[in-house]
Amino acid sequence: MYKRIKRFFSLMTACAVTAVSMAVFPVDAVGKIDVPAMTDHNVSVNLDFFEEEYKAPYVGEEFLVWKYDGDTGDADMVYNPVGGYYKCSWDKTNLAEFIIGADEFINIREYKQSYISYDAKIEADSGYAVGALIRSYDRKTSRSAEIRVLEAYSPDMYKAGDDAVKISVNRTDYYVSIAEEENLPVEIIYVVRADSISGTDISGKIDIKGICSELGYNDFKLDIEKQARLYVRGTSENGKISVLKSAVVNVPYRKSITIKNEGTASKGVYLDGQYYNCFFEKTNAKKGDMTVSDSRVAECTYNNDDMCSTSLFVRGLWDNTVRTFEKNDVLKVFYKTLINAEDNYAAGISLFSDDTGIQYCIVQYRNSDSFIDGERDRAKVKSLGTTEVEGVKYDLYYRYYDYETCFSYPCPQIWCVTQEINEDPYYSALDSVDLQKHYEAWMKDYIGKDDQITEIFSFAEALGAGSGSFDLVSAEFNVSDPDAEYDRVIDSRLANISPFIYDGGSIIYGEDGGMCTLKKNGDIIGECALESEDAVFRFGKRRGFETEEEEIYSNRGDFINISYRAYVNTYGNYSIGAEGRMRGEDGEEYIYFYIYDSLNYNAVPEGAEFLGTKQFTDKEYDLYVLYTNNTFIASGKKEVKYYCIAHERTGNNSICSGQMYLADAVYEWNKAGLTTGPITMVALNANICGVGSGEIKLENSSIYVERNDRNKFTSRDIELLQKHLLGEKFDLDGKIYDLNYDGAVDSFDMIELRKKLSEKMY
Repeated sequence: MYKRIKRFFSLMTACAVTAVSMAVFPVDAVGKIDVPAMTDHNVSVNLDFFEEEYKAPYVGEEFLVWKYDGDTGDADMVYNPVGGYYKCSWDKTNLAEFIIGADEFINIREYKQSYISYDAKIEADSGYAVGALIRSYDRKTSRSAEIRVLEAYSPDMYKAGDDAVKISVNRTDYYVSIAEEENLPVEIIYVVRADSISGTDISGKIDIKGICSELGYNDFKLDIEKQARLYVRGTSENGKISVLKSAVVNVPYRKSITIKNEGTASKGVYLDGQYYNCFFEKTNAKKGDMTVSDSRVAECTYNNDDMCSTSLFVRGLWDNTVRTFEKNDVLKVFYKTLINAEDNYAAGISLFSDDTGIQYCIVQYRNSDSFIDGERDRAKVKSLGTTEVEGVKYDLYYRYYDYETCFSYPCPQIWCVTQEINEDPYYSALDSVDLQKHYEAWMKDYIGKDDQITEIFSFAEALGAGSGSFDLVSAEFNVSDPDAEYDRVIDSRLANISPFIYDGGSIIYGEDGGMCTLKKNGDIIGECALESEDAVFRFGKRRGFETEEEEIYSNRGDFINISYRAYVNTYGNYSIGAEGRMRGEDGEEYIYFYIYDSLNYNAVPEGAEFLGTKQFTDKEYDLYVLYTNNTFIASGKKEVKYYCIAHERTGNNSICSGQMYLADAVYEWNKAGLTTGPITMVALNANICGVGSGEIKLENSSIYVERNDRNKFTSRDIELLQKHLLGEKFDLDGKIYDLNYDGAVDSFDMIELRKKLSEKMY
């Protein structure tokens, strides 16, 4: 038998941080191979079946196995370095603990995200827990501290006491309590999920950064000293937990994002669910920008020369989500803005209604009456009286621009302006706005309860000549969504969850390592946290054409149009576009096609042949073909892949939109000499690639299919044929008359039409 004997000196008795010396002890690592026992280390072993067994107490660089001193029972871990899984088991022990992961130093402040993802199988009825262990130092008590996070645990393992503090991380509640354990000279901080993850097959992602941040907000003064590690605990008579996957992912802060100062054409960025942008109304006012750091603070500067200039900075919600004062019983905004401006400024909240076409501005901080005056910007101003909301008095004004403003259209506005003026040029604007109360006080006179609100922004605006800065530090939106209960979720990380949802004629799907949510309004949101460079999370909607009658013949006038609008927020690479399959020679389905309409990286596959750059569907695409040499279909034909890759790249944090007419792409592939045939499947696909987190929201996504019915010929066709025979001019009226499929409408097609009409007449 393949056997290794390991001996370690250890300073550990309970967990990774216990600083009590212990005696030298032997540890057996036994390879479980059905061959006679051997001591020769040179024996050849099949690694596919190689397993190593580590018995408690064992302390290594990658994992730890421990049980209470004096326990007569056993605690051991079987590790398979090839399969990457661990089997933790205990029998007749009072307490067994297993820690998986490298014991490495880390400064968690250097990372935007830090989390552990895992898959595990539980074979125990009681006395078990799965979570994470984090080593730290408590500055308040001047002691080493150990944070034990319990995510999945049996009811007997933990019960919250009266002194437990409740925190919330990513909308999940946890109880926090401090415990003292015998023989442990460290402080133990338990962070226990309020609702344990249930089931025998469990998967999860433990947000280490989020938990540590929440502890800091609750007066814990902790310095994280070591990398978080997966933690397994057993206290029952016996049990086993198999850890099938365990990965620690640390996502570093990215460089700050600068929004280009392009005046009214600025596109803005989409970051962590919010939209950021800046607008400059006058040409000579384009001296400033907005820089958004990874902490989501938007630093804004302006330097204007013109008395009529305007510099506007916004962050918040801008999408087509239906928000109304009827549907959303809670509409609250909390924001913080740092003001450094001696010039005229205003800060507050703005809304826009798609139904009324009116912008509503609630100004809570200002230093002059310039926003009331219409002389500066040629706006027509009308006083609407005064109102009071939550003890603050406001003046109401109606303003209308009869020329194009920085928003690129004449914009009627209603301004609700605080009567208080701040004279200090350096000011921290910190406030909470209950929009429902503003609605009841004055807004209901101008907007209905069911009118759709498509924009809610925190804004800061400077008027006239001068220079200064604003920091849009934070903007939090509490918008209740009663329809959230109708969301349907695909979590492709869970083996027992189907990766497909059927929705009408389309399949909504999520594949390979992420979560896909279908909202009631039809939006599709894909979220993932990938752990390897070659990982790809795919999601979107798909349609198949299974019979010959259903297949799409582009050369006969059938067509597929795909449209989408996407909110993109990723750390790595992504692409959004269309993909599908076509038949080729002999009707065999061996052609795969890909249209990358929005992407941020070079998606050209290795070995692909460049066919040229073509412009169609209002965009330039680079065309490629990839002939595979080792992938065949059942008939023996090699698979071949066609590509249309958008020439222009998009950003990691952006709002993208596109319209793809597949007939145009098929036509260009055909012109390039490639074989094309009927389309048998098509998908609107979003891909997130590589290490890190990503989120893409597909909005207004559709796959529109129309087949040309060539059996319907009417008197209109007879009239057209007569005009052709008489040599008169005629209009095809949009109908496809390429009846012999040669790519042109000419006399040969009229001959075919005459034949078909004759067949129907007799």
